[in-house]
Amino acid sequence: MGVLRLLLAFAVLLSHLPPAKTKFVSGGLAVQGFFVVSGFYMALVLDGKYRDTRLFYSNRLLRLLPAYFVTMALAAVALFRLDLTATFTRDGFLAVYRHPATAVVLVLENALLVGQDLLYWFRLAPSGGFVFDPSGAMPTDTVVVAWQALLVPQSWSLSIELLFYAVAPALARSSTRALAGLALASVALRFAGHLLPVDYALWQGRLFPTSLFLFLFGMLAHRALPWAADRPRAVGWASAAALFTLIVVHPLLGLPNEAGRWLIYAAIAVAIPFIFSAFKNASIDRWLGELSYPIYLCHLLIVAAVLTVNPPFPVSCTIGAVLALSALLLVGVDRPVDRWRQARAARPTIAPGP
Repeated sequence: MGVLRLLLAFAVLLSHLPPAKTKFVSGGLAVQGFFVVSGFYMALVLDGKYRDTRLFYSNRLLRLLPAYFVTMALAAVALFRLDLTATFTRDGFLAVYRHPATAVVLVLENALLVGQDLLYWFRLAPSGGFVFDPSGAMPTDTVVVAWQALLVPQSWSLSIELLFYAVAPALARSSTRALAGLALASVALRFAGHLLPVDYALWQGRLFPTSLFLFLFGMLAHRALPWAADRPRAVGWASAAALFTLIVVHPLLGLPNEAGRWLIYAAIAVAIPFIFSAFKNASIDRWLGELSYPIYLCHLLIVAAVLTVNPPFPVSCTIGAVLALSALLLVGVDRPVDRWRQARAARPTIAPGP
């Protein structure tokens, strides 16, 4: 599972790196693949060590927020001191925050995460304030989309993750039939976007209800774990090889966009119980997987620096710098916090009195 998460993180990195000639699955599709994996892992931990819902919530925040805040601080220094940004400009950023109507909302969004995905649905008016725009507008010299005022703009996916965490304990207690029914409702809502006056890519990619089925696919995959655990480890190895190959060669298949997406969704959901069973005790695989989150958080910061400096071998420089910064975040931030998280989870819980 660790290599799978690392590949998906690299897919996002390569999709955001213009000099890279080699691409894996698209960045947006890789993020949605992460949602399936997240659903599997949340069902796994809620079935085991997290019987206390409050402990689950607090530990999930501790998993996401420390590295995010450190990355946001680094991005702020890079932006305001060095004018390094891959998605906006320092002057544009300062101009947006001069308007009280937008500044308060955007400060809160940077700090709280929840709602960042909805910023893709709004443009910023020159006179201040937000303008609802469901057309999926892209930034131009005259159009500023609200997400551009985020210091870590790729963290929109963490907003959707947090919304899933909020309902995950209740979902984990639901029957398989209920999960499947809710997944079908989410899929139906997703396809309803074709009938609405909205940009379909925005509708299916930046909205929690239309993304919920991805997490549910992962939770349903977890229900198959006992059956997968009885299969030979070779099945897990073969599943991993097939899925990793698909992720790497996906752009070469020439599939229609929607068919290509559903192939990835289905392949991840089907493969992960077998992959987890085969590799759950592999420490190197776990370590590689732990790199995926810091890679996701910091890669745009490094991409901005490389595009500004334009060094020789920009792709190699970007990958090397991203791996170095990610390792520092992992060792200096994630690991210490994780030891605390695991210690909290290991404490016996005291049942409430009568």
